[in-house]
Amino acid sequence: MSKKLLLNILCLLTIVSSVNCDVLALPQEIKKVDTVSIQINPADLKDEESDFIKKFSLRNKLQRSPQTQIRSFYKKFNKYSDNNEIEKLKELYSDDYVNNDGFDKSTIFEMISKAQDAYKDVENTMTLDSIVTDGKYATVDIHEFSIGTTTKKQKTVGDYGLISSDLYYTDYLEKKGNKWQITSSNVKSEKVALKYGEAKNMPIEISAPLYVPENSDYEVKITAQPPNGVMVIGSIVNENIVYPQVSEKDIFKSVKSGVIERILKSNTNNTNEYAAVTIGLSRAAIEPPEIVFTMTGMAFVMSRVNVLHKNPSNVIEKENKNESETLQE
Repeated sequence: MSKKLLLNILCLLTIVSSVNCDVLALPQEIKKVDTVSIQINPADLKDEESDFIKKFSLRNKLQRSPQTQIRSFYKKFNKYSDNNEIEKLKELYSDDYVNNDGFDKSTIFEMISKAQDAYKDVENTMTLDSIVTDGKYATVDIHEFSIGTTTKKQKTVGDYGLISSDLYYTDYLEKKGNKWQITSSNVKSEKVALKYGEAKNMPIEISAPLYVPENSDYEVKITAQPPNGVMVIGSIVNENIVYPQVSEKDIFKSVKSGVIERILKSNTNNTNEYAAVTIGLSRAAIEPPEIVFTMTGMAFVMSRVNVLHKNPSNVIEKENKNESETLQE
């Protein structure tokens, strides 16, 4: 539909809605009514046209179902993200936003800015698994998969890296005025892999629990299928999810069976953590009288482990209750 035709229809609707109903009850003997052709030049009514369209559009927006509004919200989210329109993307987040890692809005966008500098050609696929609304509040379950390339080469391998990210998370939204905004996010599952050189074509699977109690042991297992003639070393550590990220010291082991396993203990620092794996690939070349090993690939793989921390107040209450019971006895 052309813009001019739309304007004519809107004007007609306005005229009809303002007509007194008694006027429409015309005598039966009136068989013919002269028609009047209304021609409007949009250029002559530019300001009025703009104001009218905005009001009509706003009314339609308010009448849409919350689920429809939220799907439209995430279409804009993807558009701004794909086009790196950061300022517009910021408007979709509440100023008091904080996620389950304790990162606020400013921290999140600082991380996004650094990611834009570090990676290019990023392709993102987002699926809204479910939308639940309750008045001005909404909960949205999301599956997001991303893939991209590093902007810089890894010095040892001399190759650009291939990064992939697979996330399942929940966004919490609130409607403030006429706009929905994200107020919090809860990342339930997250696996990230960054591969260089020969590691790009090597299947690597990481197995780690999604949730563990604090100060408890859990097992992390890596299964890798290296190319023939490649020697593999690897390490597994746990790293707290903080910003800036602090890396733990790696202890490398030779991988002969294609499997690396390690028991880790969850933190007591009131943070979530990553089970982080580093894998190095090398090939041997005989250069008499020595055998020279050349690094041909590297991989960094992480799996999120959400740590369930005790509420200190609940622990204190329990201790006080026990003391009270003892005194009564």
